Amino acid sequence: MSKQDEQQTIRRILVALDASHHSLAALEAAADLAATLEAELLGLFVEDANLLRLAGLPVAREMRYPFIAPARLDRTRMERALRAQAEQARRALAAASERRHVAWSFRVVRGEVASEVLAAAMEADLLTLGKASRPIIRRVRIGSTARAATEGAPCCVLMLQRDVGIQPPVVVTYDGTRIAHKAITMAAHLARQHMGTLTVLILADTADVAQRLRAEVADLLHKWDLRVRYRRLTDASSTTLIREVQSEGSGMLVLSGTSLGQEALQRLLDAVDCPVMVVR
Repeated sequence: MSKQDEQQTIRRILVALDASHHSLAALEAAADLAATLEAELLGLFVEDANLLRLAGLPVAREMRYPFIAPARLDRTRMERALRAQAEQARRALAAASERRHVAWSFRVVRGEVASEVLAAAMEADLLTLGKASRPIIRRVRIGSTARAATEGAPCCVLMLQRDVGIQPPVVVTYDGTRIAHKAITMAAHLARQHMGTLTVLILADTADVAQRLRAEVADLLHKWDLRVRYRRLTDASSTTLIREVQSEGSGMLVLSGTSLGQEALQRLLDAVDCPVMVVR
């Protein structure tokens, strides 16, 4: 595989930005990938139309810490706050991109957040976003926008959370499908960027099938300078994958979009803390 062929896998990386720490973690990972792949970084900030609509209702109230009494929501003030958040996001994108000499662009749209993110993803090869916006519990469960992305995004999706960046080892599933081939390539890029350690989970019912799939992976990776470990899984359920990821101490999980059903994928995303890329 030539360098040019490798880099054509991901050319445009969309990062969905808001004011959360999870979003900033997604931005840093997206910028690193853009630098490695010589890709363009596209920043998107969505002014939440539902939030603005709520702010316009006469009965809407908000709690302002440390005050106890609720204050009336004000649409004008909400719009001003969203503009400030968008500018904060733009500056973060500019700084992250310029540190890595990455081409970037930024735009602000108004609408329903998940719908706008999915529409923008039509023009990207990879969508990167925070796992959640502002979780109020310690364990970060997947947010509504990230859930919509895993269900409906036409491109690959990378999810991260605050304080958990991409690190070795990279773990990838492989079942021999065309999408799994693409997952191996993406995992190889990530592994080469992070100390060259890659664990391949071969999804196979029999030893013969596992041997054939392992040979396919070895052929796909033979030009990459990587340390590769193989593990065979006869059960590709979310429970098994969660256990394997936790036992491997995974720094990054790369999944073929066809290896799990949607409900199983959501269970896995809720259970693991490491960054997860869903390849399509």
